[in-house]
Amino acid sequence: MVRRAIFSAIVVLVVVILTFTLIRLAPGDPAELLAGEAASPEYVAAVREVYGLDRPIYEQLAIYISGIIRGDLGFSISFSRPVLDVILERLPQTILLVGSAIAIALILGIFLGILSARKAFKVQDTLITGITLTLYSTPVFWLGMMLILIFSLWIPVFPTGGYFDVGVEKNLTDFVLNVAWHLVLPACTLSAFFLALYTRLTRAGLLDALSSNYIVGARSKGVPERAILYRHALKNALLPIITVAAIQIGLMVGGVVLTEGVFSWPGVGQLLIQAVGYRDYILVTGIFLLTAVSVSIANFAADIVYAIIDPRIRTG
Repeated sequence: MVRRAIFSAIVVLVVVILTFTLIRLAPGDPAELLAGEAASPEYVAAVREVYGLDRPIYEQLAIYISGIIRGDLGFSISFSRPVLDVILERLPQTILLVGSAIAIALILGIFLGILSARKAFKVQDTLITGITLTLYSTPVFWLGMMLILIFSLWIPVFPTGGYFDVGVEKNLTDFVLNVAWHLVLPACTLSAFFLALYTRLTRAGLLDALSSNYIVGARSKGVPERAILYRHALKNALLPIITVAAIQIGLMVGGVVLTEGVFSWPGVGQLLIQAVGYRDYILVTGIFLLTAVSVSIANFAADIVYAIIDPRIRTG
């Protein structure tokens, strides 16, 4: 665990260095955006000096890393506020969206995977396979727009976007219910791809486990089929799902950007789009730093869950 923690810290550092450097190689000058089109070259140079953009990249990087060590992620030039404050303001909305999507994908994906494996090569399995492969190959933004078209315009059940309706925040119960109402379509959109992936992984893992020698031995001893499926085979089938789920937390950032854009969800994905548009280097780097830390924590947690589920890892 100590080795994994050190490795995670190195990964985060590498992500920060690459992100910080590559963003500054992209075309565009944030000082010109801040100063405005009619600004004189002297004023643009003054803005660049105020925000430290006139210094060499290596010097800016050294200052930024020293700030991270002190817990300072820098100052956003587009929001004129500390980067950490800007991110923390949007982070709860993204955690709610991502957490809901992962919960839906895991619960429903494992359930459909078990059903598909139990009815392997039958009608149910073929139907589930067809649906999951369709969801797997469907672009997130297109699915989001189709859900809005069907369930917001044709059948007006859910709102077209936003986080909550104005005025409901005065009552806590109304606020929670209203947020949940707005959350349904974005969470379903974001979870669709991962639902298909977890379903296929569960099915493949169960089919592989059910053909193992220890399962044959359990059947020969008269162990009930339900116990074989849930107490023995499913544990081994869950191991690759844990790994993939930990990795997908980082990849989900791309889906969050698209989903939040389609549904006007005020989270980190929308913030990233704004930061890129304003060439807000420090804010973009802070968001990617958050992503790297999230992936590292998720993988670290996956190692711990691995040891809990598989005793061989604890004794190895």
